[in-house]
Amino acid sequence: MQPTIVLVGAGIANASPQSLSAALEGCTTVVCRTLRHPGLSEAIAEIVEPGVPILSCDDLYDGATDFDELYPKIADRIVSLAKMTDDTRLAYVVPGSPAIGERSVQLLLKEPGITIEIGAGLGLIDYAALKLHWDPIDGLKIVDAIDLLDQLPTDSETLLVLQCFDPMIAREITAKVEERHGHVQMLHHLGQADEKVVDVVETSAELDLCDHLTSLFITNLTPLYGDLSSLIDVVHRLRVECPWDAEQTHRSLARHLLEEAHEVVQAIDDLELTDVGTATEEPTLVAHLEEELGDLLLQVLMHAEIASEVEDFDLASIARTLQTKLVRRHPHVFADVDVDSAEQVVANWETIKAEERRNSTRSQVPEALPAALRLQKSYRKLTGLGLTPEELIARIDASSTTDQSATNFALAALTALTQEIDLEETLRRAARLLEELIPG
Repeated sequence: MQPTIVLVGAGIANASPQSLSAALEGCTTVVCRTLRHPGLSEAIAEIVEPGVPILSCDDLYDGATDFDELYPKIADRIVSLAKMTDDTRLAYVVPGSPAIGERSVQLLLKEPGITIEIGAGLGLIDYAALKLHWDPIDGLKIVDAIDLLDQLPTDSETLLVLQCFDPMIAREITAKVEERHGHVQMLHHLGQADEKVVDVVETSAELDLCDHLTSLFITNLTPLYGDLSSLIDVVHRLRVECPWDAEQTHRSLARHLLEEAHEVVQAIDDLELTDVGTATEEPTLVAHLEEELGDLLLQVLMHAEIASEVEDFDLASIARTLQTKLVRRHPHVFADVDVDSAEQVVANWETIKAEERRNSTRSQVPEALPAALRLQKSYRKLTGLGLTPEELIARIDASSTTDQSATNFALAALTALTQEIDLEETLRRAARLLEELIPG
């Protein structure tokens, strides 16, 4: 026979005196973590049986220099008192809940040779924390199973998933966790005679038992963007320790940004012109695109790091600014605006941008763009602001005083745009065809 420690949450039990009384019934000793809690001493004295000693650990509080020293001493006292006889039934009373934020309880749960019972007034979260030997103060996010079906959190949060009422839902969530190399435990009918706490995978038969009293406990998720955090650290170190990276500025990196962007486009061309549809058909071209996108990402990270060094902005503020802009410019997704076509989306986008900047249309088009892309962007902005293609062509034709052949070419280009031809893409493909004819 082993001594027994009954964990009692006075704060919870006070809402139900009968539960507190039942938890303390038959206990040979009552130890309170502290009696310096409003009404606790009186409440305990009224409930315990006559002759049962009521002790506290307040003297340990008075003698301890910090909590790291205090809680092991409290746990040692509880264990020593419990082990005085084999039939000791000791109630350990804490002011709130023994399941949440109680380091001394976590230490007791690891103690061998002692039976731990759960006392008065505990809810599901309390039961789960004690059964799993997990203190939520170390990190716990409580979520509904339905809300978790779309996507798991991106970081490595510990999750208590409630309302796993359907085996299919539980299996789908478990499969997502396995993809992130996490660990899943099924909590079934906690506090009842048929309770189960078992490790599960997607194919586990135990998941067939899922009902409205089933939860999942998820740990050890691999962070979805953990590699990005590591990359940010690498870029920071390069700025500190590499002489070349340390001397770069926004201006010196500008040409590299342009070069990397062009190399991404080249990798996309290579992928499409080789008629590759999936990574399995030509993994080297897909890997090349991945590599070039990484080089382009490096440019963004470098500019963010440079700006952060003088507290102009950083990667987080870039992300916030982009998120705000995307939400604002997509009212058909994030607000109540209705659209029927992609063309309406573009028109709304240009109208919103015009309201944001309130500058001339020309100033909104970067002069460093390639000519065809610059022409196409100007055209789209003007048509987005209400000018028809016919009006644009008529104005260009009427106002031109330059060489007529150049004007004719410009008008032909505008005509091509009215037919929704991508000039930049078309010219690049034409250039490729010509390059293939070059000998050697």
